[in-house]
Amino acid sequence: MVEDRGDLGRAPGALGSAITVHRKRDLAFRLHSFNRDSFNLALLKYRDFQGFLITGQHSGTHWIKWMMSHALARRYGVPPPRYFDNPSSNDLIGHPKHPRLHPQAPRLASSHSIAPHALGWPLVRGLAAPPPYVVVVRDIRHVLVSNYEKWRHAYGVSFADYVAGDPRGRAYVCDIWWYLRFKNRWGDVASRYPGQTLVLRYEDFQADRIGALRQIAAHFRLPLTSADLAFGAAAGSKAFMARHRDPEVDQRSLRPTGVGDSALGEAELATVRDILGRHLRHDFGYDYLHEPRGLQVRPLQERRVQAA
Repeated sequence: MVEDRGDLGRAPGALGSAITVHRKRDLAFRLHSFNRDSFNLALLKYRDFQGFLITGQHSGTHWIKWMMSHALARRYGVPPPRYFDNPSSNDLIGHPKHPRLHPQAPRLASSHSIAPHALGWPLVRGLAAPPPYVVVVRDIRHVLVSNYEKWRHAYGVSFADYVAGDPRGRAYVCDIWWYLRFKNRWGDVASRYPGQTLVLRYEDFQADRIGALRQIAAHFRLPLTSADLAFGAAAGSKAFMARHRDPEVDQRSLRPTGVGDSALGEAELATVRDILGRHLRHDFGYDYLHEPRGLQVRPLQERRVQAA
């Protein structure tokens, strides 16, 4: 969509029209963000947990839960989930509303929730301390391709239109504006409360599954051994997971990353940079723009090298 590409070579009238569109879309995003981040307080209700896994959409949620669930199953002598893509995947780490099936195991939950403003208020934390959070983020550019490939037939729009997104949050399951809110709000919380909020990148799990799982276990104070973590990481292999798909589930939800012909060309990348340039507060170490912004999270392997 041309309104988000910032083409300064247009005629003066067209440029003025584009600026007006920018302002309308920016205002729509700010109003939507204020409303959702101020009044959607459901996350504050869930405090009685040993750990809370917060993942951005298309950031490895099923995969990470599957691996952690297998590590926990080995440690506590309970059955691991049968499938990674049906409700059994929530047996050990599920939505906070799900019943606790294994009382002998730690109570863990997962969600795509975006942190409300109140989660950063000292008064709220003093009255009701939240659980420790592990937040998993991913490169927005990869998220856009992954989400579009999964939902392109339902969306019924071109990839360029999808990349421009809907700042009102109505048209798409997940788009650049949703992920902006996710990164901005969790970046704010993690910057203010780093001891209670561990940020990992999806790419950390791709590079070192055991190492990333160990980070989660340490943050949640789970007594998982190296053997437990290795067992969980092995369950995360493509070959193992392929044998644990529920045959009754629509395979559309299992499209591997990169399937299809969608790709961010120069025009789409310009749209991404333009939107992020106007609104992004925390880039988590991804090179979206010319200069770093806000919270920086380096790859896990780099952090370990420095610590050594």
